[in-house]
Amino acid sequence: MQIQEKTLVALLAVSLVMNVFLLAIALAPGSAPGRALSQPGDDTAPPAATPTPLLVERKVEGGGTVSMQAPVILQKIEVGRGGPFAPSTVTEEGAMVDVSVEVVPGRGRVLVQTTPLMGVVFQDAANHAVVAAQNHSHANLSTSDIIFSIRGPEEVSAIDGPSAGALMAMLLLSVVEGFDIDENVTVTGTIDEDGMIGPVGGVIMKAEAAAANGKTLLLLSGENNRVSDYREETRTFGGLRVIRQRPITVDTKEYIEENYGIQVGYVDSIDGLLAGIRLPVEGPVTAIV
Repeated sequence: MQIQEKTLVALLAVSLVMNVFLLAIALAPGSAPGRALSQPGDDTAPPAATPTPLLVERKVEGGGTVSMQAPVILQKIEVGRGGPFAPSTVTEEGAMVDVSVEVVPGRGRVLVQTTPLMGVVFQDAANHAVVAAQNHSHANLSTSDIIFSIRGPEEVSAIDGPSAGALMAMLLLSVVEGFDIDENVTVTGTIDEDGMIGPVGGVIMKAEAAAANGKTLLLLSGENNRVSDYREETRTFGGLRVIRQRPITVDTKEYIEENYGIQVGYVDSIDGLLAGIRLPVEGPVTAIV
């Protein structure tokens, strides 16, 4: 019995000593509760997180109209006169048409005029152009209507194709962002909703038409850097002279600049188009006396 009492007294004494020791540690100066899991060198507060800036929507107030000449390919069909089964002849040539965009208060619609008739592919290109311009400028066009129209030669009864997409996007950006367009420049190319410029056909005839109308720079997709041309070859077999046209692939820029006297630039995105078409903003003029 005495042994048990001595053991109990010893345990109580040890417990008292441990409690006093722990209390002394807790009351010691410089102690920092809650740092038990801290790593060495943790004394410096972590840098505050930098919030990601939010894209601010550009408000489109009022509206405006802007136009630009675009190169196109005219297809003329000549019906044969030798009866109902006479073959028809299709000829192509380059021409310039006036493409315009008008932004008016509305309900976020994309509209195209119907005279001349606009094909489905052209309408789809207009939709892509609006989305690309809106994504680039962060403009809120939900309260505006976008109206595209084309004025061309009187004999043109219908217009279709995607090659005016890039130009329509530039026109809309000109209205939304309020910059002027260089009238000496024109562009032909498709555009997708991400603002990437795609290749088109008939660039040689379009370049010829642009040069004939006083344009000094034609912007093309980088994928249009090669075109097909035809080289005339003459061979003589006995007393027979044979002339044939052999297709060859040539550098687009070199060929157009050498043969038509108009400069060619390659662009692949809206930013490239802006660099080639947008007129620089004039700074303030200071008079020194």
